[in-house]
Amino acid sequence: MTIEISPEVGARLMDEAQKQRISVEILLERLMDQREVKAPASRKGSVLKLPSLHLGAVGSLRREEIYDDVD
Repeated sequence: MTIEISPEVGARLMDEAQKQRISVEILLERLMDQREVKAPASRKGSVLKLPSLHLGAVGSLRREEIYDDVD
């Protein structure tokens, strides 16, 4: 895979990799792992989080407020 980055960003990546005495590829992998950014195919067996909707001032609804079957 090839990505294009600015010379400044490339220099920063190489500088940081040299400071840590690792390759740029390993540095990028560590940064991605820290942010928990992975391709969906690499998440075998893991549970994906559902998005949560923020209702603003209304707040969350309880089951009693939605369904009539709760006493």
